[in-house]
Amino acid sequence: MRDVRVAKRYADAIYGAAVEAGGLDNVVEDVISLLSLIRDSDEFSAFLHDLLIVPESKQSILQELFGNQLDPLVLNFLFLLVMKQRERSTEDILLAFIQLVDEQAGKLVADVTSAIELTSEQQDALVEKLNGYSGKQVRLNMQVDSSIKGGFIAKLGDTVFDGSVATQLQRLKRQLARG
Repeated sequence: MRDVRVAKRYADAIYGAAVEAGGLDNVVEDVISLLSLIRDSDEFSAFLHDLLIVPESKQSILQELFGNQLDPLVLNFLFLLVMKQRERSTEDILLAFIQLVDEQAGKLVADVTSAIELTSEQQDALVEKLNGYSGKQVRLNMQVDSSIKGGFIAKLGDTVFDGSVATQLQRLKRQLARG
């Protein structure tokens, strides 16, 4: 979905409904699980993006897959997305929802790219440093990209902390080229 306003509108809707129903924690847990499924399962992602499957069939399949697993609010929200033909935007909407939950809780999200998977101890240490820097609770959104060769890049709002080996090598190369 390229229209951020639409994703935000749907995220606001599910957030409001979850708060009103008193089940925000359950909804957040289910949304995180759904995001993992969308990212990890090419089949599920392809299913959501398939234009040839009629909405009624998609709803039936979603009911079969998640009927006993998801909070009814989340399942009904998926049905609504299918009915409105917005299911291809599910990931963007769910990400906007998580961002809204974090904002309401006073948390910041740091997008961290590392050359290898960071251990939980390394992630905890990074969170502690970023908490101290920002003065707020920070949640990490981790990605692995071996092209940075080593280290990590953390983006916290408009601030970028680039401790990657690739960037350090580029700086060294420029310094050597200047003489």
